[in-house]
Amino acid sequence: MNETAQKTDRFAAARAAKAAKRAAPPAPEPMSIDHEDATVTRAAGRQAAARTPTREPTRSAMGRVVVEGHGGEQLTRTRTFVADPFDVPANMIPKNWTYQWNLVSVAGNSDIVSDYSLMMHQNGWRAVPAERYAGTLLPANAKGAIIRGGQRLEERPLALTEEARAEDIRNAKQLISDRNESLKLSQTKAQMPDGFEMGGKYRGTGGDIRLSIDRALDIPRPQHTLADD
Repeated sequence: MNETAQKTDRFAAARAAKAAKRAAPPAPEPMSIDHEDATVTRAAGRQAAARTPTREPTRSAMGRVVVEGHGGEQLTRTRTFVADPFDVPANMIPKNWTYQWNLVSVAGNSDIVSDYSLMMHQNGWRAVPAERYAGTLLPANAKGAIIRGGQRLEERPLALTEEARAEDIRNAKQLISDRNESLKLSQTKAQMPDGFEMGGKYRGTGGDIRLSIDRALDIPRPQHTLADD
């Protein structure tokens, strides 16, 4: 083989090697592992798995989403608007009972209202147990009394409350009557002297006083007619 043929074969082999190198996939670069980052990544994965509920969300009777949390606790949204913290729905009050928030402290000093608390106790008010509304108005583990803003939610039989309301109305009416009597307003009409009378032509404007004079027998009757008022 001459020298020209040998050069041609070497050029062909070089071109074939370059083409094969271009066609082959690139070798993966060596990867360095950061052991601290790998530990954080695995911990985050475990936390995400722990937060994932074990069951699919369901719906409550009110149409709210219910999700099972840790320990099998049923989690849902029961307070979706800002409401009066002292409001207790009527359907949550036992039948024939009434609720009332009674004062238990003023600026953290319960001695100021000790007499008031004693009076409420003597009138039949008793603290509503927190266990009755644990999980609804209060957290699930609530115990003791229900106290908000220095006031305690207390209950009393409806019969005692109706009796107290009737007494309040009766006392209010008696107070008005006593004041009218002291001002001589209730018996003013009955106590008018002879010749005077109190009319009631215009309601709400007070009485108008009228005076009538009998004609004397020895005075002649006038010949003219008096004009009307």
